[in-house]
Amino acid sequence: MSETVYSARWLGPTFIERNKDQQIAVAIERGGSAVTLTSGTLTVYKPGGEVLVDAVAGTVAGGTFTSATIAAATTAGQDLDKGYLVKVDLVISGSTFTFYNDAVLCLARLYPTVAQTDLVARHSEAANLLGSAITSLQQYIDQAWEDITVRLYTEGVPFWRWRTPSALRQVLFDRAFELLFYDYSTLLGGAQTDRYAAFAERYAGLYERDMERLRAMIDDNEDNALAEDLASGSSVILLSGTRRRRWTI
Repeated sequence: MSETVYSARWLGPTFIERNKDQQIAVAIERGGSAVTLTSGTLTVYKPGGEVLVDAVAGTVAGGTFTSATIAAATTAGQDLDKGYLVKVDLVISGSTFTFYNDAVLCLARLYPTVAQTDLVARHSEAANLLGSAITSLQQYIDQAWEDITVRLYTEGVPFWRWRTPSALRQVLFDRAFELLFYDYSTLLGGAQTDRYAAFAERYAGLYERDMERLRAMIDDNEDNALAEDLASGSSVILLSGTRRRRWTI
């Protein structure tokens, strides 16, 4: 008999904020339902493979494992980087399953700068789509935020050095609207389908354009203070690797 496959709902790379008490959590699901977990432990590896957090226990409830608090001192002085690895060992139905995820040690945890009120203010059509089936646009904001952070990670953009998410505001608008209108283009028939499909296509193009234009301030010396001479577009950072892309600071 083949082993049961469970889904670990990592929402992109795991953010580990440097020099801050924090917990790491992951939800486990199968067939649209939360999985009953017996126990679990969390291990975090540094980019070189050294253990940073060694098999700390945690709590399990409603299909979610939440680690014990990782003390701020554990990450103090560690390098800001994307090469960290999270490993969660969970006991399910008497067997141990291991789930891995990429992680970044970041200067500050980033949060979305766009809410439902902003979407409606920017595009009043969004308010007209709220009905009995969907009463909130939050799902589109959440998915857009996940898509953006995953893309930044895979493209090697060093967002783990950013202290503010303000530079992501426009791309978050673009991606959220693209997802919203694409969803409705598949739900509604007739002329409305073409109308919302056109909206989705427009915002998809804006998303790609604005991702290319993205600028951010990066704390190069990690002193938690921005240099006075930083100015948008004044200099560039060249990221190493096979793909060379410019990100201005």
